[in-house]
Amino acid sequence: MVDADTQFLPAAFWTAGAEVSAHALRRPFLLTPEGTPKAGVLLIHGFTGTPFEMRLLGEALCRRGYLVYAPLLAGHGRSSDDLAATGWKDWYASVDAALTELCALVPTVCVGGLSLGGLLTLELARHRGPEITAIASLSAPVWLTRPVEMIIKITRWLRRTPPTVAVPKSAGSDIADPVMRQRNNLAQGAIGLPIVSVLSLRDFMDHVLAGLGDVKLPTLLMHARRDHTVPFSCLAAIHRGLGTKQVETRTLEKSFHVVTLDLDREQVIADVDAHFARHLSPL
Repeated sequence: MVDADTQFLPAAFWTAGAEVSAHALRRPFLLTPEGTPKAGVLLIHGFTGTPFEMRLLGEALCRRGYLVYAPLLAGHGRSSDDLAATGWKDWYASVDAALTELCALVPTVCVGGLSLGGLLTLELARHRGPEITAIASLSAPVWLTRPVEMIIKITRWLRRTPPTVAVPKSAGSDIADPVMRQRNNLAQGAIGLPIVSVLSLRDFMDHVLAGLGDVKLPTLLMHARRDHTVPFSCLAAIHRGLGTKQVETRTLEKSFHVVTLDLDREQVIADVDAHFARHLSPL
């Protein structure tokens, strides 16, 4: 948390496209509201992503009275080689430590995550549920698109996983809004998809899916119908597996995968805020 950005991005960045460096966009952030926070919120970005994916949501929640912390996951924000040197247990260790840091600052904490961050949110709820009030899991995968699943099967069948092989993300971020797609691409940089990391992500999906029955917290699930990265059917699979009956689901009609930045972003902000507020106890 020492290196976290504690300032909002310039208003002109969001309204007029003022330039902000890629380094500044990908940094962790810790945003403090005016007055006493009504709760803390841990926000977790996705696979190959950066905290910028959660920045707009985080700033909005801070304005609504939350203390917001968004860490950078292990191996992310630098290079494909750095990412390839990590796996899902390292990514989970990042958010486990971040939750501990946030709990030291505020007595009441909610957690929200996008994609891989949504999986990590569910895993935190499973293991550290008593310390968390409510969760929001957005665009979370429990399987991937058919072409990617086929590549994974072939790689495992060959029993060879070259650690240096990374597939470039030639299409960029899966975002319908062209302005937000450009900004998110700047934040991510040229990092690709290391095969070993994709295999670890796939293992984590199976791990989380098998343990969903242990998730007992109030849960908000959101997914875009036109998501090109994670099949929309994952939403129903996660819903069926959860061990809690306190589940809300939202289907987003305009966005692609990165719903926190995309065309439905205002709905995402409103629904996450409302979900957390419903389940907060007074500090």
